[in-house]
Amino acid sequence: MRQIFVLHGYSASIDDHWFQDLKHQIEDEHTTVTLIPFPDSEHPDVDAWQKVLDQQIPKVDEDTYFVAHSLGVITLLHFLQKHDYQNIGGMILVSGFSGLISDSSVLNIYITKSKVDTDYFKDTKKKLVYLSDNDDLVPPKLTIELAKEIDAPYITVPNGGHFLGREGYTKFPQLVDSLKQMLND
Repeated sequence: MRQIFVLHGYSASIDDHWFQDLKHQIEDEHTTVTLIPFPDSEHPDVDAWQKVLDQQIPKVDEDTYFVAHSLGVITLLHFLQKHDYQNIGGMILVSGFSGLISDSSVLNIYITKSKVDTDYFKDTKKKLVYLSDNDDLVPPKLTIELAKEIDAPYITVPNGGHFLGREGYTKFPQLVDSLKQMLND
C-alpha cells in the first residue's frame, strides 16, 4: 500500500487551498493520502510540528511519498533528515525554501531551528519542485535555489502566486498529474 502525506504551511490547515482535492484525486484502493494537521499554524513551532509528524508517520519506506507546501517543505526536509529517512518513494515540494526569508522574522526563527542540510536530499530519486513566477510570499529565487541545492527538477507556473485558495488554487491539476506520474514511474 502506498502512502502519501501532505504537509500544509504557515497560516493554513488541511482544509485550505488544493489539499482536499489532491486527496480526492489520488486516494484509491492502493494509495492512502493523509493530510497532516499542524497545530497553531499562525504561530508555528518546530518541536510541536515535528511531534505531529512523529505521531502521524509511523513508517517511511519506498512506498511513502510526500507533498509539502511553503513552510511544510522545510518541515518535511527537517523530519526526513532527523530520522535519516533516505529511502522514500518521492516528494513534490511547492513554494519551498531552505534559506531565510528577509521579510518574515517569525518564519526565520522557525527556519533557523529546522537545521536542514540540503545535500542530504541530492540522492533522493523522485523529487520535483513547483514555484510560481509571481509568488509574493516566498521569492521565486529562493525556491529555485532549493531545487538546485537538492538537484531537483522544477516547474515554474506563470502567475500561480503562492498556490493559495484565494488565488484560485482550490485545485492543482498540474501537481495531481505530476504526482500520478511519479507514482507510476
